Amino acid sequence: MTPVGDPSARGGAPTATRLRTVTAEKLETDGRRQLRARNRERLLTAASTLFAQRGYRSTTTKDIAEAAGITERTLFRHVPSKAALFREAVIAPVESFVVDFTSGWSDRPRGARAAEVEIREFFDNLLAVLDGERHLLQAMMACLAFEPDDADFPELQKTLAPLLDTLDAVFAIEADVRGWKLDPVIGVRLIIGMALSVIVHQDWLFAGHRRPSRGAMVEELTKLTAWGVAGRADQSRLDVLGEGGHRRGKQRRQT
Repeated sequence: MTPVGDPSARGGAPTATRLRTVTAEKLETDGRRQLRARNRERLLTAASTLFAQRGYRSTTTKDIAEAAGITERTLFRHVPSKAALFREAVIAPVESFVVDFTSGWSDRPRGARAAEVEIREFFDNLLAVLDGERHLLQAMMACLAFEPDDADFPELQKTLAPLLDTLDAVFAIEADVRGWKLDPVIGVRLIIGMALSVIVHQDWLFAGHRRPSRGAMVEELTKLTAWGVAGRADQSRLDVLGEGGHRRGKQRRQT
C-alpha cells in the first residue's frame, strides 16, 4: 500500500529509489551502447587487417571474430555477411573522403580558388586516404579481378558508382565555371585511376628508382592534371584555367 504522503503516488517528484532505478537503467543502456561501438570498431579493424593480409576468399568470419575478440554470433549482430563487412571495410574510408571533399567544395563560391589549388587539395587528401588503405585496396582489386563471380562477394562496382557519380557532378560544375572541355564521366575516372594506380602499384612502377614521397606525387599529379604534359600554365590560355576561366564561364552563361 502506497503511503498517503508519497509524492510519487500523486504524480509529484519521483522518490530517491525511483531516481536510482532510472539512473541505473540509463547507465546500463549507455554501457551496452559503448560496448557495441567498441566491438564494431574492433571488428572493422580486424576485418581490414585480415582482408588485406589474406584476401577475401581466404578470410572467414570466424577468423575475423577471433581477431576482434568477439564471438562469431556477435559479429553477425553487427553485419549480415562477410560480403557486407568487406564492403564496409573497403568503401568507408573512400566514402568519408568523398563526403568531406564535396562538403568543403560546396561551402565555397564556385570558381573562388584557382584550379591548381583545388586540384592539389583534392589529390593531397585522396592520396592520404588511398595510402592509408593501400593493402586493403590491393585486396579489393584482386577480388574484382579474380573473384567477381563469387556468390558471396559484394558488388563493389555498384557500391563505388554513387561516389564516382558525386565527383562527376562536382567536375561538371567546375568545368562549366572554368571552361574545361573534358567529359566529366571520363575525366573523373582518369583522375581517380591515376591516383589509385600510383598508390596501389607503386612497387613495380618505381622499381629501380627511389620511391617518391606522397607530397612529390601530389605535386606531379596536380601539374599533370592542371597543365598537361607541359607541367606549367600556358599564359595564352589563362582565360580557360583559374580566375579567367571563372569570368569566361559567367559570361557564357549570361549570353
